[in-house]
Amino acid sequence: MKNGNLIQSLGLAAAMTVSAGAFAHGNAGYHEGFDGPAFQQSLRFMNKVNERQDRQMDRILNGFYDRNLNPREFRRLMEEQRDIQRMEHEFLADGLLTPSEFRQLIAALNSANRNIYREKHDEQRRPGHDGWHCSYGYGR
Repeated sequence: MKNGNLIQSLGLAAAMTVSAGAFAHGNAGYHEGFDGPAFQQSLRFMNKVNERQDRQMDRILNGFYDRNLNPREFRRLMEEQRDIQRMEHEFLADGLLTPSEFRQLIAALNSANRNIYREKHDEQRRPGHDGWHCSYGYGR
């Protein structure tokens, strides 16, 4: 069970990284010779979005490994990251990320950021092997 979640999480992280690279390099043919300001701005927007997504994924994975997130919280936060990734994919269907789309992604990332903080700092923890932070009513 643990390995399945780890593999799924790493797969999502890899997909996010690959999609950023594909956007930056793969769309060169689509905009062949296009170095206009709209395209450059779109690349800057994408870099900012991808950096935040990477940091959020790190925080989620660290929270899970540190037992600050239980499996339900982990799944919910990962689903939220997938939703943001889908939104990003839809926005990039035309090859550019507009300022309006960028603002929508930033709003979604801000919401995800708050959710990660809340879930990591609530008292719902995953039980440890030694009974520490154990939800069974006994522990140190």
